[in-house]
Amino acid sequence: MASSAPPVLLTGGEQDAIIRDLLDGHVDDGSGPDWPEQLGAPVRALRGFRTELRELLMRTTEHGITTDRLRELGRATERSEWLAAADFIDEYRGVVDGLRAGVLDSAELVDFAAAALDRGESSPLVEKLRVVVVDDAQEATESTLALLRALVRRGVAVVAFGDPDLATNAFRGGSPDVLGRLALRLGLPAVTTLHLDAVYRHPASIRSFVAAVTERIGTAGAGRQHGARAVFADEGDETGAVSVPPLWRIESDSPAHEVAAVARALREHHLFGGVPWSSMTVVVRNGALVPSVARALQLAEVPTRTPVAGRAVRDEYGARHLLLAAAVATGRDELTADVASELLGGPLAGFDSLSLRRLRLALRSEELSGGGTRTADALLVEALEGPGRFATIDARFAARAGRFSASLDQARADSRGGASIEEILWGLWERSRLADEWSAQSRGHGIIAAEADRHLDGVVALFTAAKRFVERSPEADAVVFLDAMIGADVPEDTLSPQALAESVMVCTPSAAIGLEVEVVVVARLQDGIWPNLRVRGGLLAPDALVDAVVSGSPSAAPSAAPSAGGEASAVDRRAEVLSDELRMFALATSRATRQVILSCTANDDEAPSMFFRLLPRSTPTADIRPPLSLRGLVGHLRHVQVSGRSPLDAADAASGLARLAEADIVGASPDEWYGLLEPSTLDDLVDLSDPEARVPVSPSSMGSFEECPLHWFIDRFGGSSSSTAMGLGTVIHDVMENAVEIDVESLWKGVEARWEELEFESEWISAAEKRRARQMTESLAAYLGDFVASNSTLLGAESGFELDVTPAALRGKIDRVEQQADGSVVIVDLKTGKYAPTGPEAEKNPQLGSYQLALADGALDAAPAESARGGAKLLFVAVRTAKKAYSERTQGAFDDEALAAFRDRVRTDAVGMAKRVFEARIDEHCLGRSGDPAGSTSSER
Repeated sequence: MASSAPPVLLTGGEQDAIIRDLLDGHVDDGSGPDWPEQLGAPVRALRGFRTELRELLMRTTEHGITTDRLRELGRATERSEWLAAADFIDEYRGVVDGLRAGVLDSAELVDFAAAALDRGESSPLVEKLRVVVVDDAQEATESTLALLRALVRRGVAVVAFGDPDLATNAFRGGSPDVLGRLALRLGLPAVTTLHLDAVYRHPASIRSFVAAVTERIGTAGAGRQHGARAVFADEGDETGAVSVPPLWRIESDSPAHEVAAVARALREHHLFGGVPWSSMTVVVRNGALVPSVARALQLAEVPTRTPVAGRAVRDEYGARHLLLAAAVATGRDELTADVASELLGGPLAGFDSLSLRRLRLALRSEELSGGGTRTADALLVEALEGPGRFATIDARFAARAGRFSASLDQARADSRGGASIEEILWGLWERSRLADEWSAQSRGHGIIAAEADRHLDGVVALFTAAKRFVERSPEADAVVFLDAMIGADVPEDTLSPQALAESVMVCTPSAAIGLEVEVVVVARLQDGIWPNLRVRGGLLAPDALVDAVVSGSPSAAPSAAPSAGGEASAVDRRAEVLSDELRMFALATSRATRQVILSCTANDDEAPSMFFRLLPRSTPTADIRPPLSLRGLVGHLRHVQVSGRSPLDAADAASGLARLAEADIVGASPDEWYGLLEPSTLDDLVDLSDPEARVPVSPSSMGSFEECPLHWFIDRFGGSSSSTAMGLGTVIHDVMENAVEIDVESLWKGVEARWEELEFESEWISAAEKRRARQMTESLAAYLGDFVASNSTLLGAESGFELDVTPAALRGKIDRVEQQADGSVVIVDLKTGKYAPTGPEAEKNPQLGSYQLALADGALDAAPAESARGGAKLLFVAVRTAKKAYSERTQGAFDDEALAAFRDRVRTDAVGMAKRVFEARIDEHCLGRSGDPAGSTSSER
């Protein structure tokens, strides 16, 4: 590359997008490298695979490994994945070179700088450079060392500070012994090494605890750093007792209670000890925990901040809706009914669910009065396709919709006129008037202010990315930017400074490098999460590549015969991972000058981390106390007044609430209590007075609604979280649907091909679930074998259907439609649960009933309506019987009378789902969520 060509940094998000596009293109056209079987298309579609591919790219650049050399190493170590990766890297670099001149990723950029120094290129700054001081040098990667070597060759002195016990950069290719081997790594004959033996940051108790951690790490850097001792003793009060315990333990029965206890501890320090918020930090093991912990602390009235670029810009609330509006305006995305509803329900238009429903009803009423028959969905889409459509509706919500429609139309005009993506986004943002609203909210205090801050940060990040895109590619189409941002899984790289607002930093250990605060909380310290002993780089082994280059050892060959040495190597790798986890733990705890708090959850599902064993036995445990906030005090007093289970009696609690109410504290006055307020709306969920209104009903939702309407409502509108069991069930269903060969091994290959899609907290859980998956696969193979032996025929798999059972729109998918040897058609629904219902329960199963109704009404393409009906059955592959490896529960074929009765059942459920009041039926399904299993309650919107 010519020295005059200015380098341009290829961000992590851009790099990930290029890699994803190449991998997707290979799958679409059947081309690309010859990846090994275990790295099939489903695995290569995962973000984790792309991350490892990026790491491999970095390692090859840092260590000067050409693709030819990578192929040689792949053949020598029998790693076919390195051969395929070499072919991919060649194609990737060809694509990047064709983007624009001087595009470099972070490793290449440092390599470029080192090469420029070696060529003698200079600047006034470099010419005057005599000494470079490197802090936290234990984090240095090969790229950092390459740059330092280039400076040393120009006669620049290097002074490095660091602690090998605190290295956290192993997953990025760092080496914890970099300080101990600094002379060798910099190409110097010798270096002067000074070992500091006094610790001034924290008192003796914290230093002893940190030393207990570091003593288990090893001897990176000769181990002499282990001998450092604290200069100061623990602080005490006038009597000599320790006023604030340097070490504190929090153990709660749930994650919510754990975070509440942490919030209480932080608020005590701030309110009673005068500790600034910015002098306290909460550290969690991985980045996935950062947003949830930070938000939970915000709700507990602890102001928090997180490192920038914590997640992709597309996931930020305001930025996501700006991108969606721009995608519609540029024609990238089609304006469908769902997209229209999402745009109107977002911040740009500001509709809530009620006002959106009123808008739809107004459009529909106007259509009917004019003799039209179009649905509300079609009318909503048409109204947003141009300005002025809402002018005939005299209502505030229609005027608001009209303003947004005009803004969207202006964005279309800007796009057609050749405006840049920055101009299109800026126009949408300005016309939304959100800047003033969110800015005013952010100047306040509490949850709303924190939410506004996050929304504004997301919008700023979006405009920063748009500005950089326009500056780099002024002629590029706006759709290119939208494709990159909407499809990005990796946060945008940024050099923006952190906000200086008074708040508690919530971060991972690597983000805590260089921090010094009074109080450190290490939260969510759970078994399987921290330490996480899963060996990194299991797909492409970037660390093994470095080992093979540095040592020239072929021991990394995966096909090598098992031996004592091989087993020791595996043990050594696990020990290295444990050392890395201990280093991160030591780094986190060593940031504190006054107190270290370790918090965890201990219940039937979660256990504390083994790291708690390193605490002295005398470490005090925090008492469970009410939250130290006005809102927490209000809740506590209200609970005391109702329950009377506290030394405070109801009269004292009422007196306290009265004083708080006089001060206008939210929630203190009975006028604000739930149950005493008028309902926010008396409208039903669905207005069944409209003859065309339909209630969406699925076969599974019928069972949930009939069991407990309130729980159905909460799951339907509040959302339910996915689980490992659900993911495993999806895999088993997919294997059955796509089965060609039905023997166990063929089916098991299908399961293993998708196993990497499932996430587990630890390897032992993964191993246990894999054994269970194998048993289910064997049961599935046994069923399919019996199916073939019975001369039955498969008519359809994953057959979708839709029925109009006014007022219900019944939609679903059927796992299997089978025709028996006698010609009868049987519906099969696969279940992977551990428990099977009784025979009478199966006869009433609404899912099977819905499938029989679909068959009888001719809604299945796989089977004509006149087919002989053989009923339906549930197939349980996780439940074995004495005679079979699987279990079945059947539902007899419906006659005309049974079909009519089931239609009435669907209608009854639909009418119930459309109402506004939902009864809670306390039973086994909610034990543990209610303290009185004999009671019954209802919920009204």
